[in-house]
Amino acid sequence: MRLLERIARPASFAWFITLTFVLACGGGGAPQKQKPKSSADASHEPVAGALAPGEPMTPLPVEADDARTGADTAEVTLIAFLDYQCRYCRETFDVLSELRGKYAAETLRIVYKHLPLEEHEMAVPAAIAAQAVTDEAGPQAFLQFSKLTFDHQAELSYVTLAEWASGVGVPRSVYNEAVSSEVTLNQVASDARLAWRRGAEGTPTLFVNGRLLAGAPSESELSRVVDEELAGMRALSGAWAARYGARVQQNAEASLATALLAEDPIDYRVPVADSASLGPVDAPVTVVVFTDYQCPYCKRADVTLGELRERLPTDIRLVWKHLPLPFHDQARPAARLAEAVRRKGGDQAFFQVSRELFEHSPKLDLGVFVALGKAHGLDEASVKLAVSGDDRALEERIARDLELADDVQAAGTPHVFINGKRLAGARPLEHFEAIVLAEKKRAAERLAAGVSPRGLYDNLQTMAVQPGAPTAIEPPPVDPSSPTRGPKTAPVTVHVFSDFECPYCRQAEQTLLELERQHAGQLRVVWHDRPLDFHPLARPAARAGREAKRQGGDAAFWKLHALLFGLEAGKAQVSRSDILGHAKALRLDVAAMEKAIDSAAHDADIDRDIELATKLGFQGTPAFVVGRYALTGARDLRHFERLVDLSLAPSPQP
Repeated sequence: MRLLERIARPASFAWFITLTFVLACGGGGAPQKQKPKSSADASHEPVAGALAPGEPMTPLPVEADDARTGADTAEVTLIAFLDYQCRYCRETFDVLSELRGKYAAETLRIVYKHLPLEEHEMAVPAAIAAQAVTDEAGPQAFLQFSKLTFDHQAELSYVTLAEWASGVGVPRSVYNEAVSSEVTLNQVASDARLAWRRGAEGTPTLFVNGRLLAGAPSESELSRVVDEELAGMRALSGAWAARYGARVQQNAEASLATALLAEDPIDYRVPVADSASLGPVDAPVTVVVFTDYQCPYCKRADVTLGELRERLPTDIRLVWKHLPLPFHDQARPAARLAEAVRRKGGDQAFFQVSRELFEHSPKLDLGVFVALGKAHGLDEASVKLAVSGDDRALEERIARDLELADDVQAAGTPHVFINGKRLAGARPLEHFEAIVLAEKKRAAERLAAGVSPRGLYDNLQTMAVQPGAPTAIEPPPVDPSSPTRGPKTAPVTVHVFSDFECPYCRQAEQTLLELERQHAGQLRVVWHDRPLDFHPLARPAARAGREAKRQGGDAAFWKLHALLFGLEAGKAQVSRSDILGHAKALRLDVAAMEKAIDSAAHDADIDRDIELATKLGFQGTPAFVVGRYALTGARDLRHFERLVDLSLAPSPQP
């Protein structure tokens, strides 16, 4: 089960709140309910994030509102992030109960934190109820309540949660007030945020003195780790707080880096090339960020990367790549402006205007661009030329970044590569820092082996890959039975594997027409039928296309093809009545057409195309062979243009 980032990220608690007992919003109008005084201890009023008494600050803080057992200065602290609807958490809760009986309080402290997952409808209400029990009746009541909840997972409801809380000593009136409090909600959310920051991907997730253990370990496995940490703590000298703090810091950093790198262990080849950079060119760690000026997550990531550079100013070189997303209409003009400013004032000016663009984001428009451009020495005409896309040099600069994003499969923003290690999304600072510190160690090993500081990044990239880069294949021959359009002597042949009922195939047809317009006389398009089994109208339509070719050659096929896809009508028209109506409009033999779509007369040609698609590895539609390169999906025009350009380029010499 994967962690729901919407719990952990401060950006959105909407779904979290709506699953609780009362709606409470931190940003505005309605008065907020305050945490009631506990009937058991009116002076105790836990606040999310407040450390337990005497607790040192560590990457995994033990907080005053956490249910816990064992001595506050126990040699080993086990922190468990649990979800009350997770069956593996139920098993882990029982294992933790066994450990409490095995180890003395001075040896093992067990701390319970919340990590409710989105797919579990009652997990959030149960976590809030458990937190309320802890706050109002203490850790022993929490343990009793949790055992009831885990033992009766199938019976979880708002009613049973209230009944179980009452059964462990929390009166209904006190319980109702506690679970309705925004403070209780924030306590649970604070745990979830901490889990996400420290690399938890699901439940249960355990940390033993900061050492991450994912999944549901057995009692013997957990005992082994506890014993190892006990020995590690006893090997250190000094007061408990210093020893414990150092041990957790070391373990947490190593565990987080290991967990993050395990998500994607590949080294990606991400050349710096001519991109803007900030920081020492011989820094041990190169951080390449693909970003979009209109993306709110990129805006957040930009702040985080700034904080990272402040922490490690001599260790990081930050490299900027543009990845304006198509649904952000001002992102590409903003990227053009930033590059125009860079051309005028260099990399420092580029990073300054980038910060300013993010300050205005997402409200970016021509007025903002002109104002920022003038502040950096550009006149209004230059700004308008840049953001319009008419400056070819700026467009080519951005196009190179987009191509690289495709090659390293950076599909969204922000997308960061740290010495080639992928980290996608607006992550917390801890995630970036953990990988940077791990990469510093790897860099130090290379430097110690004699690699020069300036050649370090290239050395680290020696075995890196670009899994999305175009790979040349042997193009299929043109079968005489296949419909074609364009000159037979065209330098680039585009094989199209398509399905008349597929909406993505229809979308791709518009892109192909534009590609042909831009490369007039250079392309020959070859049609291949690939009707998918779950499209009942696709094969009859494919048969109709073949019959049109039989009756009127390629010209008749392409006319029917346009009608079937509804290129002029705005939607596909592939029903039986549509096909016969098209045949009549094109003055084809309607009786022969009707017979063809009801028979297998053309199936041999269709099945041959399907077999060829399978041989080429195409499982869906649309799919293409553009010159010497395969391409799948309804891609943007730029993807096709790149493959056409590559195919037109001279073949490399052996």
